[in-house]
Amino acid sequence: MSFLGKINSYFAKRYCLMSNNKTLDSVKSNQTTQNSTSGDNHKNPYRKAALTKLFLITAVGVGLSLISSAKLAATGLADKKDSGSIKPQILAGKVTKSLEQFSFTTEQGVQYHVADPSNILDDLAKKRRIVDSLYTLNRVRVKAVISKAGNYGHMGYYERQLTIVGIADR
Repeated sequence: MSFLGKINSYFAKRYCLMSNNKTLDSVKSNQTTQNSTSGDNHKNPYRKAALTKLFLITAVGVGLSLISSAKLAATGLADKKDSGSIKPQILAGKVTKSLEQFSFTTEQGVQYHVADPSNILDDLAKKRRIVDSLYTLNRVRVKAVISKAGNYGHMGYYERQLTIVGIADR
């Protein structure tokens, strides 16, 4: 045992005070005399409370794991049901590109964040003779893939994202 280990052991044995202001040695001697005088197993009065707390913590943990697994299963079923969203869909609406947002608003008022990896909408803006990099395009029909529900765009404002794959013919 190292020097510090010996010091810590000595400290714990001699000077560690318990809640009733008795040293560890006096508590051990009291327990030995109680066990020798009484033939019954002496139970710790705090054991029942500790076991109850342990049971409650375990029950909460099991409950939370069941809830999270049910949520994952529901998400998996929703993804299987919504597998048609992988195919590009034709949407009509308005595109807005500003400093902190790039959004598409359908004619019904549903908003999406826009991902345009091929710069298709920027090319459309140039065809419409818009020279500014920040613009609004009205009456746009796009072919786009709609993402799963999540947090998209600036600070997660949008629930879904459109990935533009082309411009739809009128």
